[in-house]
Amino acid sequence: MAISLRSRTAADPAARRRRPSVPVEVAVLAVLAAVTRLSGVTNPNAIVFDEVYFREYALRYLTGSYYFDLHPPLGKLLIAGWAALWGVSTPPESTDPAVWLRVLPALAGTALVVVVYRLLRELSASRKIATFAAALVLLDNALLVESRLILVDSMLLLFGIGAITCYLAASRAEGRRHWVLLVAAAVLGGMAAATKWTGLAALGVIGVLWLVRTLRTRIEWPQMIGRLAVLVVVPALVYVSVFAVHFALLPNSGPGDAYMSERFQSTLVGNPNYDPAADESFPEKFVELNRAIPSYENSLNTSVHPYSSGWLSWPLMKRPVYYWNGAGTDPGTQRYVYLQGNPVIWWGLLGGVLVIALAWIRRPERFAPVAGAMGTLGLAWAADYLPFATIERPMFLYHYFFALIFCAAAVSIGIGRLAGWDGPGWTFPGRGSLALYAGLLMVVAAGFAFFAPVSYGFPLTDGGLSDRLWLSTWR
Repeated sequence: MAISLRSRTAADPAARRRRPSVPVEVAVLAVLAAVTRLSGVTNPNAIVFDEVYFREYALRYLTGSYYFDLHPPLGKLLIAGWAALWGVSTPPESTDPAVWLRVLPALAGTALVVVVYRLLRELSASRKIATFAAALVLLDNALLVESRLILVDSMLLLFGIGAITCYLAASRAEGRRHWVLLVAAAVLGGMAAATKWTGLAALGVIGVLWLVRTLRTRIEWPQMIGRLAVLVVVPALVYVSVFAVHFALLPNSGPGDAYMSERFQSTLVGNPNYDPAADESFPEKFVELNRAIPSYENSLNTSVHPYSSGWLSWPLMKRPVYYWNGAGTDPGTQRYVYLQGNPVIWWGLLGGVLVIALAWIRRPERFAPVAGAMGTLGLAWAADYLPFATIERPMFLYHYFFALIFCAAAVSIGIGRLAGWDGPGWTFPGRGSLALYAGLLMVVAAGFAFFAPVSYGFPLTDGGLSDRLWLSTWR
């Protein structure tokens, strides 16, 4: 017998007309995401891990002093705009943590949870499955931590996942709506690439999906070329425009001068090589900086970091990243912040992949209705994850975030198919299916709560910390 969580008034036509356009589960997810990301976001009142770089770089736009970073500038520009909006005027060289700047990444992390729900819906997943996948993103401690600091990864993930979601929506739309969504996908893809080069994976996924759709369906040449032009030209314009703003806001000499040529330095006010008559064009500056970035990355190939980890170890969460440590409020306690995922999710996903693989081998026809969606997510996972095999410089657990989200989405669809969660609305095929759904979410939430002290920096005794360092490699 089917078990339904719908209210009795849901079947009433008048009630349906009064129902809000936003599903109730989306509102709940958004509220919970905002609460978890924004609560105590100014704690700790200290510079944490890579905030030392991103905070400084963002604030340099307010002073106009040139900096150099191995990532494109959009994320720092957005944080700088947030700083200007709220009147944050802390000098970049100071030790003031400027913790109010964390609110923008936290808002991006909040929006990411809702966008993941929308991604699943565009892949034709049921509301139950979409909610389950979004809940995994909501309740992962590593994604939480990265969203609560002056870092750019929550924005990167939002832009990249948003781009793919908009493209999938465009593929199902027609007329003006199709083109609006296609342009939105291209803009977001360009923004992802302009935040970090790993954001190019989103454009790569969209490109493959466009090619597959073009080969499978009969599309007139003008439309095909028009769509391709949007997906190539618009991201390129976004990427280039971001650098134009970057150079315009940094006219003065700064700590990044040494990474640039003497000709470039001659355009920076206050540099020993400054020449008021110097004239290096924007295209020349753009090319020089985009050559300097990979050159600097290559110089890091022989460097080491105590909390770096190899790409093969990321799905196992073998090496979390120690972000911060400070004195606790009570005697005998300390506060810690670790970039450490919820092991119930990370290791549970590996188990989910195994269960789905075995079930698929045994009864492949059972997965026929979701094969396209899971294939799309598998493509996205591979496009983001596998290129890291070619990178030699130190890498960290947060480089796996894109792939983690795609894996969570695919496993949610696969397990949902096996458990009967793919029915309409909030109807479950039986009590066992409902119990599994609720039970899994409860276990995930328990894991989130258990590791919350090292995500939020709550005081812990030495024993409390040891209880949360399950593997020797987590220390």
